[in-house]
Amino acid sequence: MTGLWSAALAVLVCLAALRAEAQTSLAVDIQGPGQAKMNLVMARPFAGGGQLTPADKLQDLINKDLQFLPFLQIVPPSNVPGQVNGATADQIDFKPFSLAKVDVLVTANWTPGGNLGNVELRAFEVYSQKVLVGKGYDSVTDAQLPDIADRFCMELMQALTGQGGFFNSQIAFVKPSSGKGTDIWTVRPTGRGLTRVTSYNELGMAVSPAWSFDGRRIVFTLIGSRGHYLGLWSGGGKPQVYTLPSTNVVSPHFLPDGQVAVSLTIHGKADIYLLGAGYQPGRPLVSGSGIEVSPTFDASGRSMAYVSDETGSPNIYVKDVAGSGAGRRVTSSGYNTNPSMSPDGKLIAFTKQMGGAQKVFVLDLGTGQETQVTSGGGSDENPSFSPDGYFIAFSSTRSGSKKIFVTTRHGATPVMVPTGDGAAYMPSWGPLAQ
Repeated sequence: MTGLWSAALAVLVCLAALRAEAQTSLAVDIQGPGQAKMNLVMARPFAGGGQLTPADKLQDLINKDLQFLPFLQIVPPSNVPGQVNGATADQIDFKPFSLAKVDVLVTANWTPGGNLGNVELRAFEVYSQKVLVGKGYDSVTDAQLPDIADRFCMELMQALTGQGGFFNSQIAFVKPSSGKGTDIWTVRPTGRGLTRVTSYNELGMAVSPAWSFDGRRIVFTLIGSRGHYLGLWSGGGKPQVYTLPSTNVVSPHFLPDGQVAVSLTIHGKADIYLLGAGYQPGRPLVSGSGIEVSPTFDASGRSMAYVSDETGSPNIYVKDVAGSGAGRRVTSSGYNTNPSMSPDGKLIAFTKQMGGAQKVFVLDLGTGQETQVTSGGGSDENPSFSPDGYFIAFSSTRSGSKKIFVTTRHGATPVMVPTGDGAAYMPSWGPLAQ
């Protein structure tokens, strides 16, 4: 590779409140009630011939990554007059981008080196011409391009929003295997790092995965030919399997301290138990008049949401983990299941029956307001909050077979997570990849 290749991306902010006449540093409040929208312009890198160059490939990967961020929208490069002919501030004429109301400009500078060459990625704030993000990678290989794109987009999101863990987090989910079996897989939200965790094939159905808060373990239900079991994967090798004194082992979930809560049928109906030594039932966390399933916890471990049908149809309840009293019903009406509590304990994502389909809603525990965040064709279920409490993964039949999609707490347009061939469902969003 010879010469200098440079590429540019540009971010335009539509909302005047975000620009503030370019008098303050850029910041996007992704947790607030508004949904800031930025337009992303990507200028093609200089390259000859019909084949994709490393610069083309990297830029396409960055483009695909940024499509997961709902506050960015890609628009035609023709919206910006001129093009970038350099990669550093002293080489760039920022005036055309300022006139086009561009807020962020990203450049990619390729130079000769080992393997594919060396690349420097920078993100500039157009008004101040200051570098928001600057990263360099030497002797880049083709296999490294996806990770470089992920890492740079993580840094850019961190600079713009204060949150960047999306690109380095993991989602556990269920995928059909041979015969009638199902297995647990993991993947990053961008589709990278697709990994099979269990290999039961036709011998059993591994379902309902849930990450530990430290990201080192996954607990799940194993449905075998003779009953239900508790499965535990500890980051490598064959998962451990525990037999519990119950005809059903439903929706296991970790607490922040590493203990496991699970719904068990021991005294004729399903109650939620805290497992003790040897992953055997200890004290009941919830034992009311109805069927109690699907425990989920905030990051402090003090608050738990769950499902109970004690009033007739399934609804979402909340209770203090340390308390012995009954839970407080927080959904007002309808058929509500699959709760996921946000890490800060302020929101609950859940599934609500809407006619013949299910949709994902978010409940604000402070105000009691329920907001529908998915719509359209198909059925949406099993929502799971991301570690930053902004994104929500869920499974949906909107594309035909069940697949994993990502939206936000505000209901952004869902984006499908690449999970390979076949169905994918029951997502559980875990912490950052180790």
